[in-house]
Amino acid sequence: MQQELLRRGGGAHVTACSCLGPCFDGPNAVVYPDDVWYGGLDAGDAVALVDHLLDGVIAVAKRLEPPGE
Repeated sequence: MQQELLRRGGGAHVTACSCLGPCFDGPNAVVYPDDVWYGGLDAGDAVALVDHLLDGVIAVAKRLEPPGE
């Protein structure tokens, strides 16, 4: 994702973290401040996640409900 952001000149940041909770749906990502959760990710999903970060386009096929909801 970071490489795709750099390639496209995006100003978003990718930060690693420990477990987000729903490990059974992992690998996971959360886009803030939108509070959109994604799961079952692989390297091929990087472009779709960057589309969300830069253009607000949600990758519906990979979207998860936030834990506890």
